[in-house]
Order: sequence, then C-alpha cells, then structure tokens
Amino acid sequence: MLKNEIRLNNMLSTCKSESISKLNPHFITGLTDAEGSFSITKHKNNRAKYKINLGLSFRISMLNNEIELFSKVKDFFGCGNILFDDKRGTLIPAITFGIHDITSINNTVIPHFTKYPLRGTKYLDYLTFKKAVDFINSKKHLTKEGIDEIIEMSYSMNTFRKFTKEYCPIHTIESSPEYISISGHYINGFIAGDGCLTLNTKDVGFGTMSIKISQHKNNRLLLVSILSYFKSSSKIYTNTSSMQITLSGHKLWQTIIFDHFSKYPLHGTKLIRLKKLFIIRELMLNNNHLIQIGSSRQWKPNIKLSIINIWNSNIID
Repeated sequence: MLKNEIRLNNMLSTCKSESISKLNPHFITGLTDAEGSFSITKHKNNRAKYKINLGLSFRISMLNNEIELFSKVKDFFGCGNILFDDKRGTLIPAITFGIHDITSINNTVIPHFTKYPLRGTKYLDYLTFKKAVDFINSKKHLTKEGIDEIIEMSYSMNTFRKFTKEYCPIHTIESSPEYISISGHYINGFIAGDGCLTLNTKDVGFGTMSIKISQHKNNRLLLVSILSYFKSSSKIYTNTSSMQITLSGHKLWQTIIFDHFSKYPLHGTKLIRLKKLFIIRELMLNNNHLIQIGSSRQWKPNIKLSIINIWNSNIID
C-alpha cells in the first residue's frame, strides 16, 4: 500500500511539472468548444451618441479549481484577464478567462480560430463574432445603421440561435475538400472542459474505467466524431436537450485510450484522475489483479482495496 501511495505522489508531482508546458493550440480550440463563448455585449449609455455602447467578448468559464489551467490559457494568448465569480451559488465559485479589447481580438483571437477552427456549433457564433469585428474595423459601428446591424447579429448567437437540422462545419465533413481531421490535442481540450473520468468502485463492474462527455443535442455530430476517433461503437444517449457518450470497456482503454493519453497530454484538474487511472492500470496488467476460485476468476481483495484507496486519495481534483 505504501508503495502505491509513493508512486501516486510521484506521478502527481510529474503532473505539476507537466503543467509548466505551453498548451497546444488545438487543445485551446477543444477547450473553447466545450466551455468557451463569443458574444456581442450591449450596454445602455445615455451619454453615447446613439444611447448604447457595444463591445465584444471572448470568454472561457469553468470552476475556479481550474486556476492553473486558466493561467496557462492566459500565457498561451499573451493577453486577457482572469476573473473570479462567486455568483453561481455553487460550493466552488466560477472563474473566467476573457479577452475584450479590439486590438487583442484582432491580433490574437481571430488569427487563432482562423488557423485552428472550432468543430461544434460555436463555430457559427465565432463566424458571427468575426463579422461584428469586421464591422468595427471598418468603422460601421459609428453609424446608427451599423449599430442596429451589430445588435441584430447578437440576437442570432449562442442561446438565441435556432437549429432546424443537425449541424457540422464543412471542415469537419470527411468528404469535403476543406476537411481537417480531428486532433488528439483538440480531444483533450474538449475533455478538460466537458469530460468526466470515472472508475466504478461498486461490486458489479468493479474497476471499469470510463470517460463521459455531455453536450447539447445540436452537437450530436461532434460527439459522433469523438466516438469515431476512439474507434468506439458506444451509443449516444439523448434526452430532451442534451446527449452523452461513454467511452468504457477494458479493451478500449488498454488498446486505444491509454495510448491516446500517452501521446497527447491532458491539462487541468482532470489530469489528477487520469494519473490515478494509469497507476490502477499497472495493478491490472497481465490479470495480476485476479485469482482463480473454482471455475471463475475474482478480484484479489488486497488489489481491490489498493485501487479503492488510490481512487479515493485525499489528493482530489
């Protein structure tokens, strides 16, 4: 037991040293597809010529236990601000990274998402956002007509946007000449935002590892592409407004998922759980965790207890 605890602490120390590395640009795009937003802000101002001030905002919001990840996001862009928000009413307040000034948006945000495009429905919000940026760059926002048009754009973004059919950008369709294959770094950015790494510690199915990803139903085809990336035949579970996929199964994890995470680094608090899963994996190699009892193989009690203790370690994400 002591040996496993030492190895866990060593791997978590490695986790901290890995956090120094700069984020991959595809990771940034994946994280944005999961937790980011593009918006046009509107504020009444009776002193303004047309009684309103318009602004632009690119933001990524998560719980504030992701401060280390957000520091890396800020270092990646080289601009922007990190703000804390405790108004969500949760035990862990929110944290937001935001870029709002037109210079940084022009020089940093637009070039990034042009080179590393989004793959979900937020791509449409980005295109509308970029159109508003072009309006401001051409000074059209200084006219009443231009202001009205930008305001109209804002009412077609985010929760205001309506979808009449399944949507996916042209660059995510394999048959398109504009197709861009999905990156493992993008996958990990998306998981860092909307993924959940779990381990079943109940008697039935004990030791089963899973990644669960939930999204709004409009992003069904994005979830399909993630399943395809991992060569998973898992179904997409749908309710009224959201969908979920679960990547589980011993073979899938041993042959694909662990190899994926060995090649593409994960960042953020979910990395702690991933490190624990890597340690638990070693305890299960070559079926060393099983013992033959009669005609069946069962978990060795000491290995089972070690896994539970590793997973429930006081070092939490």
